[in-house]
Amino acid sequence: MKLQPTSAAARTNLGVTYQEQGQLEMAIPQYREVIRLNPNDAVAHSNLACALSEQGKIEAAILEYKEALRLNPGDAELYFALAGVYETKGRIDLAMKEYQEALQADPDFAPAHTALGWIQLNKGRSHDALESFSRALKVSPEDASAYYGVAQIYEAMGKHQMAEEHFRQALKFETNPEKKSAIMNHLVQHGRTMD
Repeated sequence: MKLQPTSAAARTNLGVTYQEQGQLEMAIPQYREVIRLNPNDAVAHSNLACALSEQGKIEAAILEYKEALRLNPGDAELYFALAGVYETKGRIDLAMKEYQEALQADPDFAPAHTALGWIQLNKGRSHDALESFSRALKVSPEDASAYYGVAQIYEAMGKHQMAEEHFRQALKFETNPEKKSAIMNHLVQHGRTMD
């Protein structure tokens, strides 16, 4: 940074490195400096939003995501990230709106289909959820979360063989140990095991 203190790219990379190491108090000033140097840098606003969200500064994160979207309105990942922040805060209607915006920007953005599916399932709208999960799986056939959602819907419908097939796929593709454990716990609670 001593050679080029005004290099936005260098500051962005430094901020990302700090953030990956969990040093948010070091990352945030880097992103803010990039924004000072270039207020129209959508990536810097997005990075800052993500770091602020990780710090628990949700309202500030929302403002930064909105600014990033103003600068780059066609970015499905930005809508998805903003939706995730809303969902974390229990602002489900706003989350749904942003997930739908993500799908307007990119109809094949599978994570938004899956996220909508879970919201719909939790609201008791199984048919809509099944449709969302199916769209996700059409685009991303290794989406463990979508398989898990479909499995739960089929289980509730009494379609046990179809449910089991989808539970198997969810376990096969899930890479997060905590989520894999949650699927196994669900099966145990419902008196099922996967051989």
